[in-house]
Amino acid sequence: MNFPAQVYRRVETKQGSCSRRADYEAHQVLRKVLAMHEHRWLAMVCLVLASAWLPLTAFGQLERVVGQPDELKIAADAIQHDRDTGQAIARGNVKIDYGKLTLTADEASVNQFTSDFTASGNVVITTTEGASWRTPAVKGNLETKALQFGPYRLDSEVWHSGGAGGSNDESERKVLENAWLSTCDREHPHYRLSAARIVHSADGSFVARHVVVKFGSVPVLYFPILWGSTDERRSLMIKPGYSSRRGAYLEISRFWAIADLGTSKIQLDLMSKRGVGLGNTTHLETESQALDVNVYGVLDSDPPETDPGFNRRFKETHDRYRLHSYYQNRLTDDLALRLNIDFLSDIDMLEDWFRRDFRRLQQPRSYLDLSYDQQHYSLGLAVRPRLNDFYTTVETLPELRLDVPRLALGELPLQYQSSTTAGYYSMKWRNFDRPRWDVIDPLIYDSELHRDPGDYQSWRGDTLHFLYLPLALEDRISLTPRAGFRATYYSKTSKRRITESDLADILEADNPDWTKNASPVVSYDTDGGDRTRMAFEVGAELRTKFFRDWGETTADGLALSRYRHVLEPYVNYTYAPEPTVDREHLLFFDETDRLTRQHFVRFGLDQRLLTCQERQQRTLLRLQSYADLHFDRGEESGRHGGDLGNRLDFTPRDDLRAWVTVVHDMGEGHIQRAETGIGFGREDAVNFGIRYLYRNDHLSRSVWSMGSTLVDLSGESSYLKKRFESADIVAGHIIVPVNPLTKLVAKAEYDLEQNTLSEHSYELHRQLHCWVMALGVGWDNGEFQAMIMFHLTAFPKVKIDLNL
Repeated sequence: MNFPAQVYRRVETKQGSCSRRADYEAHQVLRKVLAMHEHRWLAMVCLVLASAWLPLTAFGQLERVVGQPDELKIAADAIQHDRDTGQAIARGNVKIDYGKLTLTADEASVNQFTSDFTASGNVVITTTEGASWRTPAVKGNLETKALQFGPYRLDSEVWHSGGAGGSNDESERKVLENAWLSTCDREHPHYRLSAARIVHSADGSFVARHVVVKFGSVPVLYFPILWGSTDERRSLMIKPGYSSRRGAYLEISRFWAIADLGTSKIQLDLMSKRGVGLGNTTHLETESQALDVNVYGVLDSDPPETDPGFNRRFKETHDRYRLHSYYQNRLTDDLALRLNIDFLSDIDMLEDWFRRDFRRLQQPRSYLDLSYDQQHYSLGLAVRPRLNDFYTTVETLPELRLDVPRLALGELPLQYQSSTTAGYYSMKWRNFDRPRWDVIDPLIYDSELHRDPGDYQSWRGDTLHFLYLPLALEDRISLTPRAGFRATYYSKTSKRRITESDLADILEADNPDWTKNASPVVSYDTDGGDRTRMAFEVGAELRTKFFRDWGETTADGLALSRYRHVLEPYVNYTYAPEPTVDREHLLFFDETDRLTRQHFVRFGLDQRLLTCQERQQRTLLRLQSYADLHFDRGEESGRHGGDLGNRLDFTPRDDLRAWVTVVHDMGEGHIQRAETGIGFGREDAVNFGIRYLYRNDHLSRSVWSMGSTLVDLSGESSYLKKRFESADIVAGHIIVPVNPLTKLVAKAEYDLEQNTLSEHSYELHRQLHCWVMALGVGWDNGEFQAMIMFHLTAFPKVKIDLNL
């Protein structure tokens, strides 16, 4: 039986119940059609359309903005439904709301039998989050999810895209024709990535052909083909550029996901000056385990070279590589295993190709560590081999350790702390390829003196125990006496004496950067037999704390509302008699082997001026001071005075900071280290900073306590004496905003000893509508560099960085 078509019209003004009834019935008809097929056709259309070009990465996110069937609202000037054909048509000012999506068009239709749908005439899909998609017409099928549309424009919060048209087939294979992408929201973007054709598959992979990067209408970069994935864990990155170190280069990286465990990346580097590099980076992680692998190799056509065939005292290396792996396993809540392997081809591999790791590590370590942690103790087993013979390393094969943190002894007023290690230690000095006679002046070379340090090994067991007796003398006065001992066993010792000066010479001869030093080397022997050394220490720390409050006050630009002056004076007395075995006969592995007599008292004062600004506490001023008085005369100065250290930090506002550090050797009568600096300004205004560093050429004097912690403002307090080279440097920078979009940056470092401007650079930063451009030139010890950099304002980490 044939039924006549039903037509319902919407009147703009309020009508009687018949008109409202007609709208309601038409609304229900379309809702039933959608429910019958169990398809949210509007959501499907929006998902497919919004998946065009790079916004494909947001495909899954659109699932969160579609609504439930009962949220569907339809309005139009006229809605017609033919029961015979199953065709439902809405005409005139069509508006469909579905969850957070809204579709408007001049006409829309859907067939309940064939599942075909169309929308035409200014089709616009918008979301409540501000994204929009526009096209003249679109048609498709709800059942097969096939889709075709004409010229389109997509605008989201970050990405903007357009194209000549596209389609989606039953396999969810999407094709975009003459499409472009940009983060610029202009009608004609300042920059764009254009492609003649983009094919995107259901697995997230895509292929783009004839890709052109354009600034305005000017093409600047062309790729015949690009492929990758819209999955952020499966993607392709291509980075072209030029640097003085690598020449013209092209970095091609491919990322992919490994199930739900992590990601992996393969990287291919093509460099005109350095050759071809290939690497892999993988990260896998579960709830209890983590694995990082970093493998990289390069056939380097221009490796570092200081002399023909040599890089300092090492042979020039063309086949360069790094194999790094870190594994961590939380076996139980208390038991953890860590394994780190870092195998390098040469001493400069890390600095040349892994700058970030080099600044953090400089000399990487390889080890296996098993630790068992409890509240009152920690037990561990460690193995540390040397994998790279161009590094000096103390091998531990193996080492056992037991640490007990400071804890109360039951009802007694005492506290106890201990640390114990035992293992087989092997000092492996770096192996040079070039002998010293080939680099030292022949007029002073002596074959008996100018040798490389020799390796040695020994079993060593070391145990340290301390007792503390905290006493409260008054309200704010505490006294903590301490007493402890250290016992260390060596299976081998040296019959030959190695003095502090001898050890300093060994360290200098081992310095790879000072190739022509003529420091004589007197090596340890192992003819001293086994020895047990006992070392003792007693001491006490007296500490108190005072403070005084002042009322509210106001200073120009400071807005101080209240401040408190806090003083914490302390006295730390340490006496450690000469150990039972002279350290000059003990094989050196670390500071444990350099214990010597210590008898000094430190007078210290920690002062802080606190204030309250905008309901937050700020340390306006802090002055840390200490003075060391030795009861023994210094070997170099012959006097009792030690270091007088002071550090002042002044931070009155967020945009102003100043500091001064001075360490004066009262025995020698010289300033051994001084540093001062000031920083002023906020990021959005003029800001500058200047710093001065002075360091005297000297041999440090040891100040050490086995049972207490001492403030060290110079980084020199140690049982191991070090020789510090002189330095006299002024460095500064200034940033000047020319206008809200442009700023100038200048940096410089002047070496007062060499009377040279060692480093200086000048940069211009300009923020455009969609990106920031930086142009710069600089000189590093006479080497000229030019820099051009662009980065997107929407994604500051996405950049093109060219060093010329």
